[in-house]
Amino acid sequence: MLKRLASALGLALLIVVAVWASLVASYEEDRGTDNTAVLSLRENGSSGASDAIATLGFEDGAEALLWSSLTVEVVVNGTPYACGFGAQSIDTASTAKVQPKLGADGLTFTTVVDATDEETYTYLDLPRQRTGNESTHTMRFSKTDVFLGPNVSWAFVEGGVFEDIKEQGEIDLNNNTEDRLEWYDYDLAVHRVNPKDGVYLFEMDDALYKLQFVSYYNDADESRHPTMRIASLNSEQFPALSDPSLVSPSSCLIVAGDDDLVYWNSTETIQLVEHDVNIVQEGQQIRVNLLYEGQSVRIVENQG
Repeated sequence: MLKRLASALGLALLIVVAVWASLVASYEEDRGTDNTAVLSLRENGSSGASDAIATLGFEDGAEALLWSSLTVEVVVNGTPYACGFGAQSIDTASTAKVQPKLGADGLTFTTVVDATDEETYTYLDLPRQRTGNESTHTMRFSKTDVFLGPNVSWAFVEGGVFEDIKEQGEIDLNNNTEDRLEWYDYDLAVHRVNPKDGVYLFEMDDALYKLQFVSYYNDADESRHPTMRIASLNSEQFPALSDPSLVSPSSCLIVAGDDDLVYWNSTETIQLVEHDVNIVQEGQQIRVNLLYEGQSVRIVENQG
């Protein structure tokens, strides 16, 4: 009898463990979109440098997408051209510990920090979107541990919406940078680290920035890669935006279909247009890539 009971309990435990392991293995982070984009390509090339390349819209039932979290790219004969509202990101070295990527809005970086080293911190110089050092940094990272550097005033706006925060307003900042940031919650059910809902404000040298943790994982779902959205509330004081090694003028412009430059709205059709560069010539193969929050967006070509 006892053997049967022990066997039954053991079997039940194995089932519970198997179900839990299945949940962990099949977990998908809530990033990206289910939108399907409809693409219409220009039929012929030209010798001009300001021609329309393509138009893009969404199928019915789409959601609005944030321009700051979108990457739009035209690929011509295998050569990629980033598209934006005037500025585009320049990829940093693949070995860099800090990997910033400018969104299509030309103002917001999505920045991934390699925090895999358990013995040494990775330092982030936030204004310059580069790896800092022990004496010059805004934040330092190791696994889930995040600390602020010296001379940083900060606040956490719980439940704050990144796009809605445009000024400090009545938000009080504090100077305590000794304590570890409590920036995440741990979901034991699926063994995942999830950022808290809210936005950080940081002030350094009279410049004010906003930062939102979006994930503890990179686009390959590798842990220990905190991923953040970062923008300035007085962008003229954001050195990274004028760093020619990080940002350059867009060779492909996005022409919005309305006056809302925060969201690509569900019924809005946009144009991709050459910007002083003859990107597409006769007979060349054209492809358009869309990423939202680092995830691919499905594209269908208009055959009409």
